[in-house]
Amino acid sequence: MQKKITALILIAGLGLFGLYTSLQSDDIADVEKSDVPDFAAISDVNAKKTAFFDYLQPAFDVVTAEVLAERALLTTWQTKAELTIDEQTHLQAMADMYKVTADTDQQVITTLLVQVDVIPEELVFSQSANETGWGTSRFAKEGHNFFGQWCFSKGCGIVPNQRDQGAVHEVASFDSITASVRSYFRNINRNQSYLPLRDIRSELRMNDESINACALAAGLINYSERKEAYIDEIRAMIRHNRQFWRHNTTTNYALCAAPEPVITEIVDEDAIELPEVITLTGDAVVEVNEPILVEVKNTTLVETKKSGSTKVEPSNIISNIEDDAVTPEKPVKMAIAE
Repeated sequence: MQKKITALILIAGLGLFGLYTSLQSDDIADVEKSDVPDFAAISDVNAKKTAFFDYLQPAFDVVTAEVLAERALLTTWQTKAELTIDEQTHLQAMADMYKVTADTDQQVITTLLVQVDVIPEELVFSQSANETGWGTSRFAKEGHNFFGQWCFSKGCGIVPNQRDQGAVHEVASFDSITASVRSYFRNINRNQSYLPLRDIRSELRMNDESINACALAAGLINYSERKEAYIDEIRAMIRHNRQFWRHNTTTNYALCAAPEPVITEIVDEDAIELPEVITLTGDAVVEVNEPILVEVKNTTLVETKKSGSTKVEPSNIISNIEDDAVTPEKPVKMAIAE
């Protein structure tokens, strides 16, 4: 009888333990799904930015390390006359991942070295802040989507509340911030829309120059429907938040600098009176019986270029761009990397 009671207690205990374990697992899952901080609750601007960048930093470091490891393998293989079977298998898997085709292993490696490369944190973090309104967007909080990426299969993400009628896209949902950053890297490094960015980066590599976030920003012309305005905004954010970047003392911010303003001189004269005698060339003289009046109906604007300026067109971007003025960008219309 005692053995039966003991057995029943043991079974009940195991059942309770299983229930506790199940509940605990659900709790853990809930924590994992809601691990995005409430950035909107942080009122201090610098504190909010620090929290946002600190949240992204570990995931960025993990993905950057993965890319550098892949690049190191490719560099090693590039020096070999022939790859082993295992190396060829690994290379083919990388080629499939980055959608690269070529006739020889060395051609595949050369092409991959253009694509498998780093993206500076200044650019990554500025885009993320721009796309999510500093982490406050619904898609960042509910789906770890920090880069405005779309997907096109039903149930792949979150359905936008304001999706156009007939549209089928969803905003991609990720299990973690690391998965979101990894997907962003793959899109930038393999999508044809960002070939300009990869070309800029490759040229910097060939010239033995550092990978400049301000230079690479020009390659994001297809990331937003706002085109050049989007690039200007990202560069302004890179410039304005330089105090937060880990390599801010070595980064060249010249390309992120705000363009010099146009200096406009206003001529208020209502009329310009010409002399009675106009000398053309040499001794040739044209006699005018009466003064000639040239009426100026509208104010004359004379544009002059400021000394030392490299641009004369005005900028639409406020140099001191504030974080609260940044709203989530319309997600980029592309399928995300699997």
